[in-house]
Amino acid sequence: MEPTAAASGPGGVAARDRAREQALARAVIWTAAVAAVGQALIGGVNSLTVASDVLNPDEEGSLFQLLTAATTALAGAAAAAHALRFPARRGRFGALAAILLYFAADDVLVIHEWLGEQVGEGLFGFPDHIAVRMWIVVLAPLLAAAFVLVVAEALRVGPPLRNVLLGGLASLVAAVAVEVVGVVTRSPSFIERVSGKPETLRYLVEESFELGGWVLIAGGLWALLAHDARLAVLGPADARRI
Repeated sequence: MEPTAAASGPGGVAARDRAREQALARAVIWTAAVAAVGQALIGGVNSLTVASDVLNPDEEGSLFQLLTAATTALAGAAAAAHALRFPARRGRFGALAAILLYFAADDVLVIHEWLGEQVGEGLFGFPDHIAVRMWIVVLAPLLAAAFVLVVAEALRVGPPLRNVLLGGLASLVAAVAVEVVGVVTRSPSFIERVSGKPETLRYLVEESFELGGWVLIAGGLWALLAHDARLAVLGPADARRI
């Protein structure tokens, strides 16, 4: 059957592109949700049964920590590919790629916790459960820069990709907020009075927000690259339809 003029014309192409982006956005969101919930369930069952370090999302070098690092690296790779593909955006995407790839390496090498302990314990004499969270202060400039760069890109595209990228940022901000709660739940006095179960729940929620957030950011950045590549081959009039 021959395609109609409407379906094969610029409007039809734009409509297909919008539908493709919406389907891709849904796939990324579902992937993030499955990853986050799956990690929380496996980590929770693990904490109540075998207590394996490999399946503990809060344990450095565990399966889930490596998965989060790999997802962050995918986000960095998407930003690097964007910088290479579009010279006009090379500066901001190159900076974003460098930050995200550093975050991925940091997760594997546990640099942020070491920095936090050096600053918290070495400079201020904080107890361990507070000092280990000083990485938030130490890495604040990089965190803020990545946040601003992703927001800027999210705001220049339509709702499907914008929602994915902004949702990813919201999830990561929530992860940092839950991390701060550890100042209370990992306090020796709190654990002595209440038990360690609130801390287990806290880190399960935190790590799930983190993994889900990075899946959204990585998927959103790769989808953004595909979006911009399509716009590059369209004329200005057709590009405005998408």
